[in-house]
Amino acid sequence: MKLEAGLTLLQAMTDAVDGAGAWFDLTDLPVSTLTFVRPAPATDDCHVAWYSAEKVLNDATILHAGAHLGRRDGAAFAHVHGLWVAADGARHAGHLLGEATVLSVDCEVDVWVLEGAVMETGPDVETGFTLFRPTQKGTVDCPNAVLATIRPNEILEESLAICASTSGLRVKAVKGLGSLIGAKLIGQPSLNDRATEVLLTGEAGRAVIAVGFNGPSVVGELQSSSLICVTFEALLLS
Repeated sequence: MKLEAGLTLLQAMTDAVDGAGAWFDLTDLPVSTLTFVRPAPATDDCHVAWYSAEKVLNDATILHAGAHLGRRDGAAFAHVHGLWVAADGARHAGHLLGEATVLSVDCEVDVWVLEGAVMETGPDVETGFTLFRPTQKGTVDCPNAVLATIRPNEILEESLAICASTSGLRVKAVKGLGSLIGAKLIGQPSLNDRATEVLLTGEAGRAVIAVGFNGPSVVGELQSSSLICVTFEALLLS
């Protein structure tokens, strides 16, 4: 589908799917303005982590990002994680603010439009955050996907396997993003921060882009037993 230049990323995605829930793969998107945050230490005793101050880049490129498009308080809302490059060549990763990021050219992207369910935000007592969670919007005669969220301290790999097994579908690809307690990647430096933001980039749900409190991103394949920090949002495709 096409995302139109001059719109915010959130508005362009919403227009592209006529307001439906969807997952977007965003690759090589030039933007005139890009706004993002990274995970950061909590500023109170009620949260395990928080967000850094917003950072704004001009004339940047989204190298690879993934987005769940859903609803917050009845309006469109997107949860976006990924990797981008600034005009000076510096690479950054984290949580992109779709409502404050503006596309500079028309872009073709891959989209999976949801039927029968959508991500909607709601308060979460355990974490103290307002989080996306799947909400049923109707029945589907022949389901070919699973929309799921995974709770804190669950093991990512085991939980994805449970989602697939419970659904009865032969899952061939997994889309998803969320936070882990640290991140250990094969052949890469470990991120040992209490919260790291990650985006799944491979079909098997093991390849990731990850970033912690200090900013440098790592790209590679997760080692086993990755624990969820706050939440993890997944779309399993058959």
